[in-house]
Amino acid sequence: MGATKNKAEPGFFDRYPRFYTTSTVGTDKGERLNERYRALIRSNIEIIREKTVLDLASHDGRWSFAALEAGARHVTGIEVRSYLVEHAIASCREYGAGDRCRFIAGDVFDQIEHVQTDSIDTVFCFGFFYHTPHHMLLLSKIDRLNAKYLVLDTEIDPSTTDCIVRFRKEKIVREANSLVGQPGDPSHAFVGKPSRSALETMLTSFGWTFSYYDWHRAGIKNWHGIRAYRDGWRVSLVATRSST
Repeated sequence: MGATKNKAEPGFFDRYPRFYTTSTVGTDKGERLNERYRALIRSNIEIIREKTVLDLASHDGRWSFAALEAGARHVTGIEVRSYLVEHAIASCREYGAGDRCRFIAGDVFDQIEHVQTDSIDTVFCFGFFYHTPHHMLLLSKIDRLNAKYLVLDTEIDPSTTDCIVRFRKEKIVREANSLVGQPGDPSHAFVGKPSRSALETMLTSFGWTFSYYDWHRAGIKNWHGIRAYRDGWRVSLVATRSST
């Protein structure tokens, strides 16, 4: 995965600039959004086109819309911040895709229970996996859907080869962070960042095979805003459900 680019090309989100204004996350870091589009959407066209997609923690709908533009039959997004859901609905309507998407305001762990088994082909989990301590619970809920593919983009801890998760607290006031505070500290969420070994062990425990996107072979000249991918602190992959 990861094809070398021979020449500069316009970015996807440059054609849909509304998404530069509907969120404060990842919109002021050079080509971050456009490079992530190339990694997460364009390189996965075959598992998006004519497919039903579930977008977990769908934020302002940027990736849901990108999937629709890539030919997805229908996209359902789940996002806990209601104002971001409103932005997602408005953006998809403005860009003419409102009839092929549905956005649900609520906690991912609660709302995914209402998604019917065998109704989803491909699941997106972008920028959410390291904002929860409940990784295996999340994967079990995804597994229940019987989706064929999981496209996962997450921070990891590359400092060790051990199979571990490093737990920490993060402020819920920041738009990029979890919104689920703790009873003893409601202004902070308790979250966990897995090592690569832990991530792979979790995926294989559900019988999924996986393939990483090769960021180093994507022809990137300017790593501003995406150095985490270059330096191994963030990864993108596709997990495929076993046919058995």
